[in-house]
Amino acid sequence: MTRAILNFGVDDDLIYDPAIYDAQDNFDFDVPFFLKYARNAKGSVLELCCGTGRITLPLAKAGIDITGIDFTPLMLKRAREKATAQGLKIPLLQGDMRKIRLKKQFNLVFIPFNSIQNTYSLSDIEKVFETVHKHLKMNGRFIFDIFNPSIYYMAKYKRVRKGLYKFRTEDGRRVIIDQLCQYLAGPQINRTSWTFHIDGTKPKTRTLDMRCFYPQEMETLLKYNGFKVIKKFGNFDEDPFLNESMKQIFICQKI
Repeated sequence: MTRAILNFGVDDDLIYDPAIYDAQDNFDFDVPFFLKYARNAKGSVLELCCGTGRITLPLAKAGIDITGIDFTPLMLKRAREKATAQGLKIPLLQGDMRKIRLKKQFNLVFIPFNSIQNTYSLSDIEKVFETVHKHLKMNGRFIFDIFNPSIYYMAKYKRVRKGLYKFRTEDGRRVIIDQLCQYLAGPQINRTSWTFHIDGTKPKTRTLDMRCFYPQEMETLLKYNGFKVIKKFGNFDEDPFLNESMKQIFICQKI
């Protein structure tokens, strides 16, 4: 569930291929940020949309009592394999963040890597917030990051960018990805088409949708769904959010 796609929940899709995902998204610059707030929480932590454990595993290795939830079985399978290889025992559960209910509350709930942008309708975003609210202890913290929508950026990349991503997967496949973006104003969706070239085979195209949330819109949604924004940053270095910031990073309190 780390990326929003049209054929939501299809396990054999290239976008849900764990080896491709790990090779493409192998950064860790946001891990120290989430580790800092997980330590500050001084208690249990819930990560929604944990994917293959890119953030979950380093936090667990640092001693954080963390539970991970993801929608996609293939991603979770990979996360469990990596946890076992590192000698980590982490509850990694399959579930839809709009619906899942655990018999436990947490000091901190976070949704990393723009994953809340997987949620398109007002009804669904409110269901996600309800899930977070129910799983947080009173005054607990809710943290998530999303893009700051840029019409300039989306218009700039409204053309095919050949070979935007090039990498080799752990299982030896050579992958090249072309990208084309299109902004749909009505549903506030940035639609990205990725064309995968894998080991010289016939190219395959997959479409990804990311719901754009504008700054005032998101703050309003939080206010009317039981959260107070404590801090808002423009990057993971915790610089203030500005008009030109690429990211919106929210630190919220359950009220």
